[in-house]
Amino acid sequence: MPGHDRRRRLGWALGALAALVLGVAGWAAFAPFVSGSRELSYVIPEGTATRQKADASFAVLPSTIRLTLGVQDVLIVRNEDDATHQLGPILLAPRQTYRIPFRTPSRFQYACSLHSSGQLTIVVEPTPRIGAERLLWRLARVRA
Repeated sequence: MPGHDRRRRLGWALGALAALVLGVAGWAAFAPFVSGSRELSYVIPEGTATRQKADASFAVLPSTIRLTLGVQDVLIVRNEDDATHQLGPILLAPRQTYRIPFRTPSRFQYACSLHSSGQLTIVVEPTPRIGAERLLWRLARVRA
């Protein structure tokens, strides 16, 4: 019965695929975070101020920066430009690096000279709990 064997193989293949998907989802929901660098770094390249004057829509940083406590909760901004730039209350002089650690979930609205809107939002999210929350957090990072 060739049709029966084919259906049987298809059933096994679908079962194996389902087991694989469930295994990956289980890992994503329960696996600990890798303990590598917790830093997210941005560089303001040389010539940024000049390019901004020529093109107001030129942006070095995203309008919203998302950080996650315990995973990536330190923001580092290095200014390689010849001009001073404002990042919230910080005036970042040429060739200066600023390191900002975050310790609590929060949302910050900063004045920012690196955006045509003059605004930068930093969202600090809590560490995702084990289970569905961690799975959804990881899925969101894959799609981003």
